[in-house]
Amino acid sequence: MSRPSKVFFRPVPDAQPATWPQAVAALLDAADGLGFAARNDRVAIKVNVGEAGLTTMLPPEVAGVAARRLRERGAHPFFTDTAVLYSGRRSHGPGHAELAAEHGFTLERAGAVFVPADGVVGNLEVEVPIGGKHFASVGVAEAIAHSNGAVVVSHATGHLAAGFGATLKNLGMGCSARKGKLLQHSDTKPFVKDDLCTACGACVEHCPTGALSLEPGGTARLDESVCTGCGECLAHCRYGAIAFRWDAAPAILQEKMVEHALGAARALKGRFVCLLGIVNLTRHCDCWGEGSPRVAADVGFALSADRGALDQAAMDLVERAAGRRLDQLAFPELEGLTQLAYAESIGLGRREYELVEA
Repeated sequence: MSRPSKVFFRPVPDAQPATWPQAVAALLDAADGLGFAARNDRVAIKVNVGEAGLTTMLPPEVAGVAARRLRERGAHPFFTDTAVLYSGRRSHGPGHAELAAEHGFTLERAGAVFVPADGVVGNLEVEVPIGGKHFASVGVAEAIAHSNGAVVVSHATGHLAAGFGATLKNLGMGCSARKGKLLQHSDTKPFVKDDLCTACGACVEHCPTGALSLEPGGTARLDESVCTGCGECLAHCRYGAIAFRWDAAPAILQEKMVEHALGAARALKGRFVCLLGIVNLTRHCDCWGEGSPRVAADVGFALSADRGALDQAAMDLVERAAGRRLDQLAFPELEGLTQLAYAESIGLGRREYELVEA
């Protein structure tokens, strides 16, 4: 049998974020975490910059450690993330980049600039074959797929649909353009909110199947029998009038998310490392604009090339410190281990690991 995957771990004291960059540096040293990066490589640093006003996401100084070290190696790092499905500043490239700068993901503060991974409207992606149970192929955000490698910087939190989210969620949902997020979250087609529709025609213009039309003197209409759920209408609507239903069952959502994570891993051809902050353990993820209560004390940071082992280690470390797993603390009615079991079953990661303290 093959040996368990190594997960490097560095504990941190509770509520002392000033110690976090030092912990990240120690992990990168212990694991040679950036060994995949060569001179002139364009390296994506996948982050979540957080919603406006949020303070519990990982601060830019965490990812900044990797950015500056990549720059020392002669590489060209850039922070990146993808557009969200819901309306707001992170739903399109310009707003996302502005918010990233406001939260400190800048060359001056953290050592790299922010580049929206899926373009101005959140529809730029590269199709990657995976041969999965739910998808034969999945879309990976263009800037990530076209990079020469990546540092996937994730934040362990609860998640209202998956129980918890960490590395697999950041690779699956986080590296997907809006179409991929739509396919993961919904088992039905988008719909038009009549009260928000201005009849501008952008959705009709960009619909590839002709499923949308404008009612004379009225609003847009969607023919679900023709709609393929591609998400182009969602990407191009500037008024929040195209919406989707959050109707994917938790287990199915986790499987779809993991299949998209497999696509991201294949697009990167193994040239990436995953860093996980097991700190600011909030009930909701960093997309929750109102902020969210913490459910456990800070544990530390972990790093591995094996995303499944990394997430399993995070669950175990939280359980060891707080008495229950993160999904049980945040959403006890949801089974968050589904994503780990499915990832292992499709060869995306192992749940058996060796913990190495750095």
